[in-house]
Amino acid sequence: MLVFSDENLEVIHRSGSSPYLLVTFNEMEMKANGSRFWGQRFCEKADVSALGFISRRPNWFPAASVVKAVEATAPILRAAPERILYGHSQGGYAALRYRRRFNAAVAIAFCPQISIDPKAVPFDGRFASHFSPDLHANMGIAPDHATGRAYLFFDPFHAVDHQHAVRIATLQARTHLVPVHMTGHGTVRAFTGTARALSLIEACREDDLPGLRALARAARVMAPMRPYQIAVTAIARHRAWADRFHARFGSAFSPVERANFLYHRANRHIRDGELATARTMLVDAMTYQPENPGFARRIAELDGRIARRLGADDAAHS
Repeated sequence: MLVFSDENLEVIHRSGSSPYLLVTFNEMEMKANGSRFWGQRFCEKADVSALGFISRRPNWFPAASVVKAVEATAPILRAAPERILYGHSQGGYAALRYRRRFNAAVAIAFCPQISIDPKAVPFDGRFASHFSPDLHANMGIAPDHATGRAYLFFDPFHAVDHQHAVRIATLQARTHLVPVHMTGHGTVRAFTGTARALSLIEACREDDLPGLRALARAARVMAPMRPYQIAVTAIARHRAWADRFHARFGSAFSPVERANFLYHRANRHIRDGELATARTMLVDAMTYQPENPGFARRIAELDGRIARRLGADDAAHS
């Protein structure tokens, strides 16, 4: 049932039989449509009571809208003394940013950002285009936003997510870092499935850190993105091994994963001076993501370098 709506977000309430209220925050690809929320299928299968916050666009849940939504849903929140916040990426940010606002017992965050303000996070430009000074003034996660306990899941091999995780844990008390290796920015996908998600939530409720680490180890082994992440990570230092891994497992990569692997592998070829090989890979990448303008720009830049190299070679032999 839709219980709140404004220009930035919607809130949907689902009654269930769980002893807690799960407050979910969506990732940026999902947008509000008046009837669905992030994590809905899981909540329906497990009959979990939920309050789903859904952004209308990638807006990182502006504080003004969240404050109004919490006020509007106060009767629902009062009826649920145990509140668990749950989110991925922009949703993970919200789960940590609004811990105290919801008086949450537990916050579960996957790959969150401490902020998307370019001045606050110069090491991360992924989401800078979504930053709005008007919407996001003082958006950074701070010590006084913390209450209860938090569990932050991330891939230590993802350098940018790792920086966010360490900064957040340094600022917010009782925030536990749970590494899930070789899952990239899609760590939450390693915990899909009703039984696994329920086990994760219960381990967090019980503050069972050994149990959480065991869950993380098991989840990463079976994670669907693991072969892709291993192949991409190997490009930096073990190029031949990355190529062999891609040859063996690449057919199972998603189109986005195939495009990304080819793009990163092409960049390594460029650094190694193998421009023609790099161009072939970039053309292949475009077949998987033809709408991505970045590939066309990269090819145009590369064509310029190839032309200059040919010109220099001709001049040297004249």
